[in-house]
Formats: sequence, C-alpha cells, structure tokens
Amino acid sequence: MRGLEGRDVSLVKAATASREAVTRIAEAAGLVGDEDQVRYVPSRAARDRVAGDEDGAWPQALVSRHRKMVRRSIGAVFRFPVETTGQDDEVAPPSLTAFVTDWTGLPSSCAIAVHPGHALSTGLAPEESASFTGRFCRHPLTGDLLPIWVADWVKPEFGTGAVLINPGHNAADLEFSRKAGLPVRFSLAPKDYDGAREDWPKPPFIKSGYAFRTGATDGLSFDEAKTAYFATIAERGLVEEYTDSGMGTFEVASVADDGDIDLMWDRRRRTVGRSDTCADSISLLLSPVLHSAEEHVRAGELTVVTPSTRVEDDLLALRLLLAEPGLEPAVKNAPEVVVVGNAQLAKGVGAEVEDAVLGLALLVSASPLDTLSVKPQHIEPCERFLKVHETLSAREPAASQDVSPEIAKAAGQVKGLLGRQDLKQAFTQLYRLQKTLAKSESVGEQDMLCYAALAHVLAGVRTSYDQEVLATAWKDI
Repeated sequence: MRGLEGRDVSLVKAATASREAVTRIAEAAGLVGDEDQVRYVPSRAARDRVAGDEDGAWPQALVSRHRKMVRRSIGAVFRFPVETTGQDDEVAPPSLTAFVTDWTGLPSSCAIAVHPGHALSTGLAPEESASFTGRFCRHPLTGDLLPIWVADWVKPEFGTGAVLINPGHNAADLEFSRKAGLPVRFSLAPKDYDGAREDWPKPPFIKSGYAFRTGATDGLSFDEAKTAYFATIAERGLVEEYTDSGMGTFEVASVADDGDIDLMWDRRRRTVGRSDTCADSISLLLSPVLHSAEEHVRAGELTVVTPSTRVEDDLLALRLLLAEPGLEPAVKNAPEVVVVGNAQLAKGVGAEVEDAVLGLALLVSASPLDTLSVKPQHIEPCERFLKVHETLSAREPAASQDVSPEIAKAAGQVKGLLGRQDLKQAFTQLYRLQKTLAKSESVGEQDMLCYAALAHVLAGVRTSYDQEVLATAWKDI
C-alpha cells in the first residue's frame, strides 16, 4: 500500500551485514558475549527513556507488557574520580560511576569491581574470574585510593556496570574479598562498642548499629550516617539519587562459521575489539533487530511485525536500540507494531500446500494477534482466489473509459477495509468482486485495473500492469 502511494518501501527480514552498524551499537551502548553468543547491553539512558515511556507513543498493550519486565532498584550513582597514572590516560574516563543501593557503611569500602567489557577493564584470561586492573580511583567521601578490579560476576546491565566493594557490610562483597585478598574494614558497629577484642564485629554487619571510626559522624545511627554521607558527597558534586531500571541483556548474534559478518573480538574483555587491544576475528549470525543501528532505518517510517512470543525480548531490544541516544539519527516516532499470534496446520491440511496459498490463508483467515489453526476451509478459498486471479489476468480486457459503478463501490469498500487493516473482511469483499468479474463475459480495462491494484495490495500477486499504472488506479479508487 505504501509503495503504491509513492513512499519508499523496503522489507527487512534478514540480518544486517553491516560491520559498522554493529560497532556503533558497541560504542553507543554495549555488546558482551562468550564463545556462543553476543548480547546487547542497553545504556542507562535508553533504559530510563523506555522505563519512563519517553520514547514515543508505543501501543499501550505492549508498553504494559514491557513495564512488567522492568526491575526497579532505588539508590544513588556515586562518582569516583580516576587517579591518573600515565597508563592510557588519554582513553580512560575521568571518573568511574557506580550505582549503590546501600551506603550505610560507605567509609569502609575498599575497592570497586567492573565487568570485563567496561572502559576501565583490562579483561580476564579464560581461567580468571577476577583481576586487578592496576588502576585506582578516589573514594568520594574519604579521598582514599580504591583499587579497580575486573570481576566476571559484575553484571553490565545493572546500574553502571560497576560495583562498590564493602566486605565488612555486604555478604557477597565479603566472599569476593576473601578470594581476592582485599581488606575487611568496619564503619558500623553495635551501640556502645568500645573496641574490645572480645566484641570485635563479625562480618558482614548489615544495616544496623552505629557509625564507627568515621570521624564527625561517629555515634550516628546507620540511617542517620547514610544521610550524612550523602549530604557531604552531594556538596562535592559526586553523587545523585537514582532509580535503576533493569531490563537485562538481549541476544543479538550467535557465533557461527558461516556468519553474516566477521568482527574483531576482544576475548579478554568479552566485547568488540579495539584497535589498541589484542583481538581475534569471529563470524556472527546477526539478529534483524540490529538493523535499528543503521541510519536509513532510524530515519524511516517503520512498521514492525513480531510474533507475540518475542514481545519481551526481540521487540523490547528493538525498542531500546531505537531509544539509544548515542545512535544517530534520533528516532522521533515509535513504529507501528503488528503483533502476530501462533499458527499451525490442522488435521486435513497437508504440508504440500503451496507457499503462496498458505501465506494468503495466514494473512486473511484471522486477525494477526489471534491464534490460528489453518483448516481446509481456510485453504480452499485462497486456492480458488489465486487460480481465478491467474485466469482473469490472462484475459484480454475490453476497452473502457471509466470504472463501472458496481465495481467502483465494491473497490471503495475493499480499500477502506485495507486502510483499517481488516484483512479478513477485505479478502471476503475482494473475493466477491473477483467472482463478479470472472462471471462477466467481458471485463472493462478500467474495472480490471481497479481489481488488479486491490489484489496486488492485499495478496501481493503479480499483474500485467507496472507499478506506476497500479499506483494511479489505487489513487483513483
């Protein structure tokens, strides 16, 4: 329909073969992977836009399904200035941000861990689970130097992909610190604790007690100390309140010998290779959602057709990619979305049914979202329609100046139904119109042309008329 109305139309049903598009996604958001697959990591900005419904007017039913996927965590983003060392300082970010949900014991934090693909990561060897990067950052409250580690358990999709390590007051951090050999310090202790050996705190001491060995905040309850720490760091411009919207990562490519593209891959950092790192070449089979990184797709008027089973993964990934602020051009309008239900062949419908017949039956037998069991009564009218169409197309039409009133009225009804995307009823009406023409001893050329334009739009069938002639006929209906 769009093609006949003079708009540029292209069908995207296979993956992009653009290495540049994949690299753009890696730079604007993130791509991580292993020996089998590559996953898209949405940026924090894209997650915030989608979680806040700030990415255009998507269908409410889909928005509701996507909202259920969001895992909200209330906390704050702390900024840790990175210590300059002369070691790749020109490419290292000036600060490291970490999302923290509990900073009641903040003064005793001893390190920060980042995921392997992080900008400050030096990567991990295949047998390693954690490694020191050789870099340090400043604690925003105490000014202490905290070592920056890489750990395979840090999730790139949570917060900022960096975790503040506080083993004295967090069970998971305690386990990691004991393996890595990091110090275990305390900044919370029971009330009236005097430092006696027999009363030494046992880690992890979580969200309880009073500030201990923290200077001006000593003696404050853990929640009062939390407020005081935030206020001090906020005055320094190094923290802001933040609610993280977790949506996970999304598989967008699989590793295969006969992939769509070959890509440089940094196996230590488990992401797309950089020019200054040792990288290997891998071959990837790509998901069609990666087309959304290409400029002509982002600038276009999009219609997305998706199975209902892929709404929470492929469609959500597409929505996030379209919302990525680092990918240009910015997408101003949400695409039209057609969600398609499941279909299966019922008993009595054999696998020998021609593709054209089955395709038409799937299109016109039910609304797209309905679950459809394709039965003989769905197949038979589609077979007859396509056969009669071939017969009609082979007939020599009679010369005529105008479309006959009966055909004009029927064609107008079909076009209106197509505009409302009521394909089932549109097919019923077009089938009747076709029967009328087939029974006529002579069919006028304008009547035939009118029918041909409708059949082309609805069923995608070939005609003897070129696109320009069909477009004129469509406009005149």
